[in-house]
Amino acid sequence: MKPARFLLAVLLLGSIAFPGSLAAAQSPSPDEDEIWKAFVAWLNAQPDVNQIGFDRYRAKLIADGLTPAQADARLEALGKLTERHRDEIGAIYYNKLYATADQTRFTLQPNAFLVEMTKDLKPGAALDAGIGQGRNAVYLASKGWDVTGFDVAEGGLRIAEQNAARAGARIKTVKARFEDFDYGVERWDLIYFVYVDAPIVDPAFVAKVSAGLKKGGLLLIDRPFHPLDKPEPEWPAPTEQDAMNALPKAWSNLQLVRYEDTFGIGDWQQTREDREKKQLRLVRLLARKW
Repeated sequence: MKPARFLLAVLLLGSIAFPGSLAAAQSPSPDEDEIWKAFVAWLNAQPDVNQIGFDRYRAKLIADGLTPAQADARLEALGKLTERHRDEIGAIYYNKLYATADQTRFTLQPNAFLVEMTKDLKPGAALDAGIGQGRNAVYLASKGWDVTGFDVAEGGLRIAEQNAARAGARIKTVKARFEDFDYGVERWDLIYFVYVDAPIVDPAFVAKVSAGLKKGGLLLIDRPFHPLDKPEPEWPAPTEQDAMNALPKAWSNLQLVRYEDTFGIGDWQQTREDREKKQLRLVRLLARKW
Protein backbone atom coordinates (compact mmCIF):
# COMPACT_ATOMS: atom_id res chain seq x y z
CA MET A 1 0.00 0.00 0.00
CA LYS A 2 2.30 2.66 -1.24
CA PRO A 3 1.89 6.28 -2.21
CA ALA A 4 -1.64 6.78 -3.50
CA ARG A 5 -2.27 10.52 -3.34
CA PHE A 6 1.13 11.67 -4.58
CA LEU A 7 2.32 8.72 -6.64
CA LEU A 8 -0.55 6.52 -7.78
CA ALA A 9 -1.91 9.40 -9.84
CA VAL A 10 1.43 9.71 -11.63
CA LEU A 11 1.92 5.98 -12.14
CA LEU A 12 -1.62 5.16 -13.17
CA LEU A 13 -3.20 8.26 -14.61
CA GLY A 14 -0.22 9.67 -16.46
CA SER A 15 -0.24 13.28 -17.55
CA ILE A 16 -3.34 13.54 -19.73
CA ALA A 17 -4.78 17.02 -20.20
CA PHE A 18 -8.57 16.86 -20.15
CA PRO A 19 -10.36 19.19 -22.56
CA GLY A 20 -13.07 20.05 -20.00
CA SER A 21 -16.56 21.15 -21.03
CA LEU A 22 -16.14 20.50 -24.74
CA ALA A 23 -15.35 16.84 -24.12
CA ALA A 24 -18.11 16.53 -21.57
CA ALA A 25 -20.66 17.85 -24.05
CA GLN A 26 -19.68 15.23 -26.63
CA SER A 27 -19.34 12.32 -24.21
CA PRO A 28 -21.71 9.38 -24.07
CA SER A 29 -23.43 9.11 -20.73
CA PRO A 30 -23.14 5.67 -19.13
CA ASP A 31 -23.63 5.89 -15.38
CA GLU A 32 -20.66 6.06 -13.03
CA ASP A 33 -21.05 2.44 -11.95
CA GLU A 34 -20.80 1.22 -15.55
CA ILE A 35 -17.79 3.47 -16.23
CA TRP A 36 -16.01 2.17 -13.16
CA LYS A 37 -16.81 -1.52 -13.74
CA ALA A 38 -15.57 -1.33 -17.34
CA PHE A 39 -12.31 0.27 -16.22
CA VAL A 40 -11.75 -2.28 -13.43
CA ALA A 41 -12.42 -5.14 -15.86
CA TRP A 42 -9.80 -3.71 -18.20
CA LEU A 43 -7.31 -3.28 -15.35
CA ASN A 44 -7.77 -6.87 -14.20
CA ALA A 45 -7.26 -8.13 -17.75
CA GLN A 46 -3.83 -6.53 -18.12
CA PRO A 47 -0.97 -9.04 -17.83
CA ASP A 48 1.30 -6.87 -15.69
CA VAL A 49 1.78 -3.38 -14.32
CA ASN A 50 3.66 -2.22 -17.40
CA GLN A 51 0.41 -2.44 -19.38
CA ILE A 52 -1.54 -0.21 -16.98
CA GLY A 53 -2.05 3.50 -17.59
CA PHE A 54 -4.74 5.95 -18.55
CA ASP A 55 -2.91 6.60 -21.80
CA ARG A 56 -3.32 2.92 -22.72
CA TYR A 57 -6.95 2.91 -21.62
CA ARG A 58 -7.59 6.00 -23.71
CA ALA A 59 -6.21 4.19 -26.76
CA LYS A 60 -8.45 1.23 -25.97
CA LEU A 61 -11.54 3.44 -25.76
CA ILE A 62 -10.76 5.03 -29.10
CA ALA A 63 -10.16 1.63 -30.66
CA ASP A 64 -13.59 0.61 -29.34
CA GLY A 65 -15.20 3.48 -31.24
CA LEU A 66 -15.14 6.56 -28.99
CA THR A 67 -13.88 9.82 -30.44
CA PRO A 68 -10.79 11.33 -28.78
CA ALA A 69 -13.01 13.93 -27.09
CA GLN A 70 -15.35 11.24 -25.79
CA ALA A 71 -12.41 9.18 -24.52
CA ASP A 72 -11.01 12.22 -22.72
CA ALA A 73 -14.37 12.86 -21.10
CA ARG A 74 -14.51 9.22 -19.94
CA LEU A 75 -11.04 9.58 -18.42
CA GLU A 76 -12.08 12.80 -16.72
CA ALA A 77 -14.96 10.93 -15.09
CA LEU A 78 -12.61 8.13 -14.06
CA GLY A 79 -10.20 10.64 -12.56
CA LYS A 80 -12.97 11.76 -10.20
CA LEU A 81 -13.96 8.19 -9.38
CA THR A 82 -10.47 6.99 -8.46
CA GLU A 83 -10.45 8.88 -5.15
CA ARG A 84 -13.79 7.32 -4.18
CA HIS A 85 -12.46 3.87 -5.05
CA ARG A 86 -8.87 4.42 -3.97
CA ASP A 87 -8.58 1.22 -1.92
CA GLU A 88 -9.96 -0.95 -4.71
CA ILE A 89 -7.80 0.58 -7.41
CA GLY A 90 -4.79 0.63 -5.13
CA ALA A 91 -5.12 -3.07 -4.42
CA ILE A 92 -5.45 -3.91 -8.13
CA TYR A 93 -2.50 -1.74 -9.11
CA TYR A 94 -0.13 -2.84 -6.36
CA ASN A 95 -1.00 -6.51 -6.65
CA LYS A 96 0.08 -6.29 -10.28
CA LEU A 97 3.11 -4.20 -9.43
CA TYR A 98 4.43 -6.58 -6.79
CA ALA A 99 3.91 -9.53 -9.14
CA THR A 100 5.78 -7.85 -12.02
CA ALA A 101 9.30 -9.27 -11.95
CA ASP A 102 10.85 -6.50 -14.04
CA GLN A 103 9.16 -3.55 -12.29
CA THR A 104 11.24 -0.38 -12.02
CA ARG A 105 8.86 1.65 -9.89
CA PHE A 106 10.63 1.20 -6.53
CA THR A 107 13.80 -0.19 -5.00
CA LEU A 108 13.74 -3.65 -3.47
CA GLN A 109 16.30 -2.60 -0.85
CA PRO A 110 15.13 -1.68 2.67
CA ASN A 111 14.53 1.99 3.35
CA ALA A 112 17.82 3.69 4.25
CA PHE A 113 16.30 5.91 6.97
CA LEU A 114 14.70 2.89 8.63
CA VAL A 115 17.97 0.97 8.48
CA GLU A 116 19.93 3.85 9.98
CA MET A 117 17.43 4.60 12.75
CA THR A 118 17.09 0.96 13.87
CA LYS A 119 20.67 -0.30 13.55
CA ASP A 120 21.46 0.18 17.25
CA LEU A 121 18.01 -0.62 18.66
CA LYS A 122 17.14 -3.72 20.64
CA PRO A 123 14.65 -5.69 18.50
CA GLY A 124 11.06 -5.68 19.65
CA ALA A 125 7.57 -5.65 18.19
CA ALA A 126 7.38 -3.65 14.95
CA LEU A 127 4.41 -2.67 12.81
CA ASP A 128 4.89 -2.09 9.07
CA ALA A 129 1.97 0.10 7.98
CA GLY A 130 1.56 -0.62 4.27
CA ILE A 131 3.94 -3.56 4.05
CA GLY A 132 3.75 -3.97 0.27
CA GLN A 133 6.04 -6.77 -0.87
CA GLY A 134 7.89 -6.72 2.44
CA ARG A 135 11.25 -5.11 1.70
CA ASN A 136 11.35 -3.37 5.10
CA ALA A 137 9.54 -6.02 7.13
CA VAL A 138 11.84 -8.78 5.92
CA TYR A 139 14.89 -6.68 6.73
CA LEU A 140 13.77 -6.02 10.32
CA ALA A 141 12.67 -9.63 10.83
CA SER A 142 16.12 -10.78 9.74
CA LYS A 143 17.53 -8.57 12.51
CA GLY A 144 15.39 -10.24 15.15
CA TRP A 145 12.33 -7.99 15.17
CA ASP A 146 8.84 -9.45 15.61
CA VAL A 147 7.22 -7.78 12.58
CA THR A 148 3.56 -7.50 11.70
CA GLY A 149 2.60 -5.81 8.44
CA PHE A 150 -0.74 -4.84 6.95
CA ASP A 151 -1.84 -3.81 3.48
CA VAL A 152 -4.92 -3.72 1.26
CA ALA A 153 -3.10 -5.59 -1.53
CA GLU A 154 -3.51 -9.27 -0.73
CA GLY A 155 -1.09 -10.19 -3.53
CA GLY A 156 1.54 -8.01 -1.89
CA LEU A 157 0.97 -9.77 1.43
CA ARG A 158 1.52 -13.18 -0.19
CA ILE A 159 4.72 -11.99 -1.83
CA ALA A 160 5.93 -10.47 1.46
CA GLU A 161 5.43 -13.83 3.16
CA GLN A 162 7.29 -15.59 0.34
CA ASN A 163 10.14 -13.09 0.52
CA ALA A 164 10.38 -13.61 4.27
CA ALA A 165 10.47 -17.39 3.85
CA ARG A 166 13.25 -17.11 1.27
CA ALA A 167 15.22 -14.95 3.71
CA GLY A 168 14.71 -17.42 6.54
CA ALA A 169 12.64 -14.88 8.48
CA ARG A 170 9.11 -14.86 9.87
CA ILE A 171 6.56 -12.07 9.61
CA LYS A 172 2.84 -11.75 10.29
CA THR A 173 0.56 -10.19 7.69
CA VAL A 174 -2.94 -8.70 7.91
CA LYS A 175 -5.20 -7.38 5.17
CA ALA A 176 -6.42 -3.99 6.37
CA ARG A 177 -6.59 -0.27 5.60
CA PHE A 178 -4.75 2.37 7.60
CA GLU A 179 -8.02 3.56 9.09
CA ASP A 180 -9.29 0.07 10.00
CA PHE A 181 -6.25 -1.66 11.46
CA ASP A 182 -6.34 -2.22 15.22
CA TYR A 183 -3.18 -0.54 16.52
CA GLY A 184 -4.00 -1.64 20.05
CA VAL A 185 -2.76 -0.05 23.27
CA GLU A 186 0.95 -0.02 24.17
CA ARG A 187 1.56 -2.86 21.74
CA TRP A 188 4.45 -1.76 19.54
CA ASP A 189 8.10 -0.80 20.06
CA LEU A 190 8.21 0.63 16.53
CA ILE A 191 5.54 1.73 14.06
CA TYR A 192 6.69 2.94 10.67
CA PHE A 193 5.04 4.57 7.66
CA VAL A 194 7.50 4.36 4.78
CA TYR A 195 6.38 5.70 1.38
CA VAL A 196 2.70 5.22 2.14
CA ASP A 197 -0.25 7.56 1.97
CA ALA A 198 -1.65 7.23 5.49
CA PRO A 199 -3.60 10.15 7.05
CA ILE A 200 -0.55 11.06 9.10
CA VAL A 201 -1.65 14.52 10.24
CA ASP A 202 -5.25 13.65 11.10
CA PRO A 203 -5.67 14.15 14.88
CA ALA A 204 -7.84 11.05 15.35
CA PHE A 205 -5.36 8.91 13.42
CA VAL A 206 -2.41 10.38 15.35
CA ALA A 207 -4.13 9.56 18.64
CA LYS A 208 -4.90 5.99 17.55
CA VAL A 209 -1.36 5.26 16.38
CA SER A 210 0.20 6.95 19.43
CA ALA A 211 -1.91 4.81 21.74
CA GLY A 212 -0.52 1.71 20.05
CA LEU A 213 3.07 2.62 20.90
CA LYS A 214 4.63 1.31 24.07
CA LYS A 215 6.21 3.84 26.42
CA GLY A 216 9.57 4.57 24.80
CA GLY A 217 8.31 3.21 21.49
CA LEU A 218 9.27 4.90 18.23
CA LEU A 219 7.30 6.30 15.33
CA LEU A 220 9.14 6.54 11.98
CA ILE A 221 7.86 8.29 8.86
CA ASP A 222 9.70 8.67 5.54
CA ARG A 223 7.97 9.72 2.32
CA PRO A 224 7.82 12.35 -0.42
CA PHE A 225 5.70 15.45 0.03
CA HIS A 226 4.47 18.16 -2.28
CA PRO A 227 7.32 20.65 -2.85
CA LEU A 228 6.69 24.11 -1.43
CA ASP A 229 9.01 26.17 -3.61
CA LYS A 230 7.86 25.04 -7.04
CA PRO A 231 4.62 23.56 -8.38
CA GLU A 232 4.37 19.93 -9.46
CA PRO A 233 1.62 19.86 -12.11
CA GLU A 234 1.48 16.06 -12.12
CA TRP A 235 0.72 15.94 -8.38
CA PRO A 236 -2.58 16.70 -6.67
CA ALA A 237 -2.85 20.11 -5.01
CA PRO A 238 -0.98 20.52 -1.69
CA THR A 239 -2.88 19.66 1.47
CA GLU A 240 -2.40 20.33 5.17
CA GLN A 241 0.22 17.61 5.50
CA ASP A 242 2.44 19.31 2.90
CA ALA A 243 2.89 22.45 5.00
CA MET A 244 6.25 23.25 6.57
CA ASN A 245 6.78 21.34 9.85
CA ALA A 246 3.39 19.65 9.49
CA LEU A 247 4.68 16.33 10.87
CA PRO A 248 6.33 17.67 14.06
CA LYS A 249 3.20 19.70 14.77
CA ALA A 250 0.87 16.76 14.18
CA TRP A 251 2.95 14.46 16.39
CA SER A 252 3.78 17.01 19.09
CA ASN A 253 2.50 14.53 21.68
CA LEU A 254 5.69 12.54 21.02
CA GLN A 255 9.31 13.49 21.70
CA LEU A 256 10.99 14.55 18.47
CA VAL A 257 14.21 12.58 17.94
CA ARG A 258 15.04 13.47 14.35
CA TYR A 259 13.42 15.50 11.60
CA GLU A 260 14.53 16.15 8.01
CA ASP A 261 12.86 18.14 5.25
CA THR A 262 15.18 17.82 2.28
CA PHE A 263 15.47 16.92 -1.40
CA GLY A 264 16.81 13.69 -2.79
CA ILE A 265 16.25 10.55 -4.82
CA GLY A 266 13.34 8.61 -3.38
CA ASP A 267 12.75 4.89 -2.91
CA TRP A 268 9.92 5.18 -5.43
CA GLN A 269 11.88 7.38 -7.80
CA GLN A 270 12.05 4.94 -10.70
CA THR A 271 8.63 5.62 -12.20
CA ARG A 272 10.08 6.54 -15.59
CA GLU A 273 13.58 6.69 -16.97
CA ASP A 274 13.46 10.46 -17.37
CA ARG A 275 12.67 10.83 -13.64
CA GLU A 276 15.39 8.63 -12.21
CA LYS A 277 17.54 11.61 -11.30
CA LYS A 278 14.77 13.98 -10.29
CA GLN A 279 14.98 15.42 -6.79
CA LEU A 280 11.89 14.95 -4.63
CA ARG A 281 10.99 16.72 -1.40
CA LEU A 282 11.56 14.00 1.20
CA VAL A 283 10.33 14.44 4.77
CA ARG A 284 11.52 12.11 7.54
CA LEU A 285 10.55 11.96 11.17
CA LEU A 286 11.55 9.84 14.15
CA ALA A 287 9.71 10.44 17.42
CA ARG A 288 9.48 8.65 20.76
CA LYS A 289 6.51 8.14 23.04
CA TRP A 290 7.12 9.74 26.43
